[in-house]
Amino acid sequence: MKTPMLSHGVQRISKSLIASYIFDWIIIIVIAIVGGLFSKISPNRRPFSLVDSTIAFPYSEEKVSTVTLALVCLVAPAIIIIPICLIFVPGPTVSKDVPKSLRWRRKLWEWNTAWLGLALALASAFFLTQGSKNLFGKPRPDLLSRCDPDLANFQNFVLGQRGPGEGFGGGALLVSWQICRQTNRAILNDGFSSFPSGHSS
Repeated sequence: MKTPMLSHGVQRISKSLIASYIFDWIIIIVIAIVGGLFSKISPNRRPFSLVDSTIAFPYSEEKVSTVTLALVCLVAPAIIIIPICLIFVPGPTVSKDVPKSLRWRRKLWEWNTAWLGLALALASAFFLTQGSKNLFGKPRPDLLSRCDPDLANFQNFVLGQRGPGEGFGGGALLVSWQICRQTNRAILNDGFSSFPSGHSS
């Protein structure tokens, strides 16, 4: 990434420089879009046990909403960057003889660079998190509540070969996700998207 020089010889920003910035933003937007597409794909649904206490918690909605997450991770940093770039850039080391137009050009360059870094960090985290969720398919602690399993016919959904005396209460049986009677696919799919945590990312 090129840095505009604070010199009297620089009178205008080249078209190639502007194009490079536009290309940077396009790449970041594409990364975010692919991450969004990942979130629409059904994750890998691991087999699970109906007597697994670690996934038998009551259904729970998000404690921190997506809107709050966006405000904290995106909006707030983006707003904070603006006064920092406008007030503290280009800094005390720059000669006072530098024209005001070049000072503002440097301020805008720093502003754009800071926003690019923020956007790239968030888009990359979103992309990797959503892709990993689909790959790992780890059940959430409230999976059974989300699933609403068909307990009366659980034997029809048992995976693998059952040993002598194994039954519903034995704890050794794994069932497929098809046992779930949950009609809301978004709630069910989210039940298999525990890791990695999107909020933590």
